[in-house]
Amino acid sequence: MVLGRFLLHRVLTFPAMRRSSRNLVATKKGEPKVWLIAHTDSKSQTIAMLPRIASLVLGWFFFLLMIAMMAKLSLGSPVATALSDNLTGVQVSFLSFFTILAAVPFAFCFVTNHSRGALDNASGVAAVLLAVELAGPDRSFGVILTSGEELALAGAKAFVETHHQKGIAINCDTVDDRGRFVCMTEGRRGRAWSALTSGATAAGQKLKARSTIPGILTDSIAFAEGGWDTCTLSRGNLATLGRVHT
Repeated sequence: MVLGRFLLHRVLTFPAMRRSSRNLVATKKGEPKVWLIAHTDSKSQTIAMLPRIASLVLGWFFFLLMIAMMAKLSLGSPVATALSDNLTGVQVSFLSFFTILAAVPFAFCFVTNHSRGALDNASGVAAVLLAVELAGPDRSFGVILTSGEELALAGAKAFVETHHQKGIAINCDTVDDRGRFVCMTEGRRGRAWSALTSGATAAGQKLKARSTIPGILTDSIAFAEGGWDTCTLSRGNLATLGRVHT
C-alpha cells in the first residue's frame, strides 16, 4: 500500500523501466460531464489473493506475539507483559518458526501475464459497455478504458493530468456474478455515489457504501486526487478473492 501510494505520484516520471501504453477514450455529444471507467488487465499471480491476505495477517500476528514475548523476557515491561500474559512457556523460536511459515506463500508468488482477467477486469469492461448500450443515443457521456492500472494507476493518472475539465467518474472494477454490490468512495460522497445508490434502489439491488478498502488501489483514487467526483462499483465475496488474478 505504501509503495503503491508512493508510485502513484511518480509513475509517469519514474526514470527506470519505462513502458508505453494507451487509454481507450470515447465520447458522445461533445464534452461529457459523466465518464464511465474500467481498466484492462491481464496480470496473473501464482498465489491467489485470498491465501496471500491470510498469509499476511497470520505473519503479522505471530511476529507481534514474538516481539511481545521478547519484550517481556528482556524488559519486563508492564505493557508487554499484558500483551503476552497468555504466552507463558511459549518459546520465541516457536513463534519465529510460525512467522516464517506464514510468509511462505509470498516466496512462491510471482507476477506474470497469463490471466484472461475475467474478474479483474473484463467484467468491469463488460459492465461499462453494457451501460453504454442500455443508455441509448440521447445520453451524453464518455468512456475510458484505462491501461496500466496495476502500475500505480498509470492510465488513470495520465488521463487526469492531461484532461483538465473535471467531471463525474464512475469506475467499475471486479464485478463478480455473486456477492454484494459495493460502492467505494474516496473522501466525500458526491453525485457519483448518489447516482449508484439511487440506481441500485431502482433495480432492487442492495448496495453497501464504504470507503476504499485500505491497501487496494483503484482508478477512482487517481480521479479523486485530481478533484473529480468519483466512486468505484464492485461486486464479490470471499470466493472472489480466491479467483482474482488467476
